[in-house]
Amino acid sequence: MYQLINNILLEFRYCFKRKETWQWFVVLVTGFMLRNGQRGITLVISVLRLKPELYHTMMHYFRSKAYNVPNLYEKWIQTARRHVDFMKIGDRIVLLGDHIKVPKEGRRMPGVQIIHQESQNSGKGEYIEGHVHAHIGALISGSGTTRSLPLITECQQSPPRKEGTKEPDGDTLVTQMVNLGVRTTNMLDDDEKAVLVLDAYFAKASSFLAADKALDDSGRRRLEIVTRGREDTVGFTLPPPRPKGRRGAPRIYGDRVVLWELFSDVRQFKETTLTLYGKPTKTRYRCLDLLWKPLGRIVRFVVADSERGQMILMCSDLTLAPEDIITMFALRFKIETSFDEQKNDNGCFSYRFWTKALPKRKRWAKNSQPFFGEPSVLVEDAKRAIESFLCLGVISTGILTIIGFTHNRQIWKQYRGWIKTMRSVIPTIVIVKEALFQDFHAFKAAFPYLPLCSIINRMERSVDFLFDDVG
Repeated sequence: MYQLINNILLEFRYCFKRKETWQWFVVLVTGFMLRNGQRGITLVISVLRLKPELYHTMMHYFRSKAYNVPNLYEKWIQTARRHVDFMKIGDRIVLLGDHIKVPKEGRRMPGVQIIHQESQNSGKGEYIEGHVHAHIGALISGSGTTRSLPLITECQQSPPRKEGTKEPDGDTLVTQMVNLGVRTTNMLDDDEKAVLVLDAYFAKASSFLAADKALDDSGRRRLEIVTRGREDTVGFTLPPPRPKGRRGAPRIYGDRVVLWELFSDVRQFKETTLTLYGKPTKTRYRCLDLLWKPLGRIVRFVVADSERGQMILMCSDLTLAPEDIITMFALRFKIETSFDEQKNDNGCFSYRFWTKALPKRKRWAKNSQPFFGEPSVLVEDAKRAIESFLCLGVISTGILTIIGFTHNRQIWKQYRGWIKTMRSVIPTIVIVKEALFQDFHAFKAAFPYLPLCSIINRMERSVDFLFDDVG
């Protein structure tokens, strides 16, 4: 288990220009994996028992130019691919994508914007100030359990509107998300294809057009889109051939099909039993390949009805079986549990980076408020620090998830706590963190020459540090 952590971190050595920067990467990832709170670097110092004077030196890592965050993500995806199998449905790797909105009120923090929250939870404000993070995860499965493995997270920002219009001046959040999925697909092996599963917010033509950019050397598509359609979605059949001798332009669209109205006649639906949300569920569905006017080409629509409710699904791949489309979308909720683990259990979004070089932002200033002048180097450094913190959170959460699947018996054997209900033989990352922390310092002392241990041992404070003034 500890050897696995050591081997994974060793693979990142040549992503860094300097050995010292890589060593700080090892310390920070290990600290993120062991800490049980969200007090940032302070808690890393505490759980690893490091010398307090190293705090400011450690902070320099986040703004360092000795590494490139996209390169770390690419190495992480390749490393994770070797240590665990990504779930495939058909011949495609299933990727999950979504945004998470994190409240941030820093007036000198780059990228803070006014965000609308669609949540129906009365405890959340309709509008908040904060950051929007796009996240891509891959499904992994074992012992009857399926979870989302974090692959990449990116801080994104809504573009301002063009002056005097409502049109965005740049890529929207929808396009930025799918572009991130394209980059993630390109980081996989050349012969691998993927499907990106999204929610109804991404049921727009721009999502499908952005996925067209993912092509292999022979020009074949590498990324397909599966998303939930809105209730007012309308498709059109192919137009009939123009009668001979009839004047005028040929028809572009055939008969209009209001997809939600198909639920009124379920006699044409097929019935099957699918595993949805972990349970065998009787499902009735109807599959139609129709022209979608916003996109201008054929899209596969699946109208599904089960005890979980009714939904319209859309897919860019006309060869994908409707049963697989329904199963993929039912697995999309795994990314929500992954968000919960990253946010509340691993503190991946508990950063507080800011800079005085950024003009103080007015409270609830409009997102389209112009910023005059080029961003300074200090502002770019603050943005790099945020991206670096997110990267450490993704990698540490991913390693904990891999350990939970590959060393689940060892984790349960070392775990000294008690839980009322054991829902799965695969432990959560909270259980993994506690089991690692209990024995980490004993392991570090027993194997001082292991690279992971030797790096941390050199920075460790003396045992009597807290009792120097005790007589």
